[in-house]
Amino acid sequence: MIILLLLGIFLVSTLWELYYKSQWSKDIAVELWFDNDAVYAGQETKLYEMIENRKGMAVPVLEVGFHTQKELDFTDIENTNVSDYIYKRDIFSVLGRQKITREIPVKCTKRGKYEVSDADITTYTLLYRKHYSKGIGTSAGIYVYPKMTDVSEIMNACERMIGTQQCAKRLYEDPFAFRTIRNYTTDDPMKTINWKASAKTGALMVNTFDSVQSQKAMIFLDVEDTGILKYEDLVEESIAMAATIIRKLLRQNMEVGFVYNGKNGTKADTLLMPTNRKSVLISLERTLAQYKKENGTEDFGKLLYRCFAEHFLTKPISEDTVLIVITKNLNDQLMEQIEECTGAYQVLIVMPVFRGDKKSSEYSAKSRKNIRVLVKEVERT
Repeated sequence: MIILLLLGIFLVSTLWELYYKSQWSKDIAVELWFDNDAVYAGQETKLYEMIENRKGMAVPVLEVGFHTQKELDFTDIENTNVSDYIYKRDIFSVLGRQKITREIPVKCTKRGKYEVSDADITTYTLLYRKHYSKGIGTSAGIYVYPKMTDVSEIMNACERMIGTQQCAKRLYEDPFAFRTIRNYTTDDPMKTINWKASAKTGALMVNTFDSVQSQKAMIFLDVEDTGILKYEDLVEESIAMAATIIRKLLRQNMEVGFVYNGKNGTKADTLLMPTNRKSVLISLERTLAQYKKENGTEDFGKLLYRCFAEHFLTKPISEDTVLIVITKNLNDQLMEQIEECTGAYQVLIVMPVFRGDKKSSEYSAKSRKNIRVLVKEVERT
């Protein structure tokens, strides 16, 4: 009798395992998504993990796993393994027709484009005798833009250079910056006469406009780091400075252009002529977020020659454009190349160095003519 009972239990257990094996993963949905499409490096966001069991049968033990790059720092380190990637696994007990959503805090420590992918689900049979796994086609992506950094000294230098240009050149009237109406004089052109106002007053009246000076900046970013000693922190600071300057200048409605010597795979050169369209900011931030040193760089001096000898011949940049060159690789040769290429343009060279580096005093004295060198000290990490 006992043998028959044991045989019955074994048969029921076997049939249940066969049924569970074929049915456990049916109508199980797993979805991952970030709270934001993009954040700045150093900011926090949330990763949402949703598990839904759309069938009536419960899944007593459901393990959900995924991996992503280690630059995404999961604040909740429970069930997390870190190597070249972060591997995170969470265990749920899911009833029939139940949906579970979990929030996972994430700190984005470094710029880049990140994806949480290769999700899989695993379950176990009674007494954990066997386990079954299945891959899930879901992923979540986020852009981490270059960090916000202090560029107040750079902005002040730009404003002084722009102010010098404004004093040196005659101001012109902006036809869209209406100021007031006044009486006509013989020096006024006929096109400025306001005929409606003249009819009301019985005397010729003219429109007057505010005088403005066009303000433009062209940013040249050098991300080359090909020496024996690598200075990744200085490259990252250079990228952060360029991105922050672009954000601030566009908010001031200045026209901003950008070019850099990084290579983004098979993508064509990143060259943006000066514009004040706010929509270009997202494109530039994504470009800088996706740059990887493994893709290589172009010699910065060659980039300068190519820009001025080719691109700016067909699409010239106006004389009132301030050129901002950001490079950690400034030396006498590059200084000569910058002078030769930029000619009479107002040029601001920003050179990031580690605090206490002797280059700080060596190159801060190299300002000359229309070129100013600004050394930006960076803390070592």
